[in-house]
Amino acid sequence: MPALVLRGLTIVAFALTSWVSLPANAAAQTVGNRSMALAVEPVIPTRIESLLATPNLMLVADYYRIDMRFGPSLRVDALVVVDAADSRTRMKGLRVQVRDPQSRGRQEGTSFIDADELAGLSRALSSMAELAARWTHDDRQATEMAFTTAGGFRIAIRQSARIPRAYLSTGLLDPVVTSIDLADLPSIQHAFDQAIALLNGK
Repeated sequence: MPALVLRGLTIVAFALTSWVSLPANAAAQTVGNRSMALAVEPVIPTRIESLLATPNLMLVADYYRIDMRFGPSLRVDALVVVDAADSRTRMKGLRVQVRDPQSRGRQEGTSFIDADELAGLSRALSSMAELAARWTHDDRQATEMAFTTAGGFRIAIRQSARIPRAYLSTGLLDPVVTSIDLADLPSIQHAFDQAIALLNGK
């Protein structure tokens, strides 16, 4: 009987010693895990968005509607932002909005485009239309080409099952997408060229 009691005391002592020797963080985890929320900085990819988000400034933002004939799915506005206290702080660009009323999630997305990106975007639209017109049907299952601005405005042309189609989307995260006919690409390019001319005069 004394031997059994001694053996039991030895087992209890060993268990207590093992628990005490655990690292502090491990002992704390046995009480309960507490996850720490990570702070996520918002993504501001364009200079005009950065100016609009600058605190402690009184900003004046002028919007100019660019004539579009695509109904409610696409809207383009030229934008001039000025610091009311210092007119030397001035940015120009575009606000592009794409709507997808049939989407079950977000139905409208917005992207901003800095003025110095617009010439490259116009050239890309012209090149994409020319290349798509020369696509041939071969053994490729699908073909896609795309151009994306810093603010997440993206135009893509996809050819699958011998049916080429163009897609416009806005937003770096959770983009909103709408589709258009390839024949509409020249009109979209004209709208961006119109915006370039307007902003050059501001």
